Amino acid sequence: MWRVPVDIPQTAEPNGRNLPHATADTPLDVLFSQWHDSGAVILKGILSKDEVAAINLELERQLEQVQRGSLVPHEDLQIFHGPKTRRASDLINQSPTLRARIIENDLIHAICKRCFREGGHNGDYWLSALSTLNAMGPQAGQVLHRDLTSYPPYAQLGPDGTEAQINFLFAFTDFREDNGATRIIPGSNKWPFDQRGKWEQTIAAEMDMGDCLLISGKVIHAMGENKTQTERKCTQVTVIPSFLTPSTANPLLVTLDTAKTLSKRAQRFVGLRSQYPRGSPGLWTKDYIELALHLGLDDLQGAMEALSEEGTMDQPKQWDMVDYTDVAGSQEVILVPEDYNSGPGKKDGCARSQYQNMRP
Repeated sequence: MWRVPVDIPQTAEPNGRNLPHATADTPLDVLFSQWHDSGAVILKGILSKDEVAAINLELERQLEQVQRGSLVPHEDLQIFHGPKTRRASDLINQSPTLRARIIENDLIHAICKRCFREGGHNGDYWLSALSTLNAMGPQAGQVLHRDLTSYPPYAQLGPDGTEAQINFLFAFTDFREDNGATRIIPGSNKWPFDQRGKWEQTIAAEMDMGDCLLISGKVIHAMGENKTQTERKCTQVTVIPSFLTPSTANPLLVTLDTAKTLSKRAQRFVGLRSQYPRGSPGLWTKDYIELALHLGLDDLQGAMEALSEEGTMDQPKQWDMVDYTDVAGSQEVILVPEDYNSGPGKKDGCARSQYQNMRP
């Protein structure tokens, strides 16, 4: 039921031959209008050249330990991976600059927050993958694809469906036509999903070092052919609704020592706090309560205050549509258990009144 027909005539056409540009100062309304129209936007100057150089230096030892090409003995996967492409994913522990300028980046979080809340969407998001896409040349390009196919049911939603995943591709070298710049078919995010596109319809998303390419999970794209003898360096940040399984096992990679250097927002982003998608009383929990308590990253009051500040707990939830008083013999239920008020590592006197009307 999830397969997209392959015998449909290919008639769709791009809606342009250029990609829009934006900056951190571009109003989100404008940025999202551009993004929805073309499926991709180039965010200019998100990182400085000095920041890129610092991240490259901090990751140097880690990258030396990761092979080029896939170890999986499957021809299609090896081709998609890229025989000369280095995909390293344990980056967050290694680079303080990456943590400060990418994981904690306000623009990234503003885009994710809006994307995953608009249209009645999930309302919460987390990191699927943060990895290098460092492609040494010469190397052929990828097959054209849509990223949402990592989550097959989304193929049935069509172009009007919500996003399964979005990608931020940071240029750690200049991206040019000849060194494998990402290829995009502008406007293909609005095509029916039985339209697969053609290579000649793509354009190169040329960027300067420090720029970032934001792409929809619906847009048709591919890594371009690197015709040079040099390496095209890229770091991708893939973000998904927090009810989907990430590509990378981030909570098993990011250490607690590293997590303690992150903001609460970033801790939740990498999976070291519980997730609260719309309609759910909480996912990724311990004893049906916030994971950060189990990990020693927070107490209950601090965790709830963080969720309130982010607006997560203010979204319509499943319990907002249920009358819990209309139950035979029902009594007032208080969410906060006694041992979370004054147990080890918890704040004394956690304000019960703040939570007493919340139902499990």
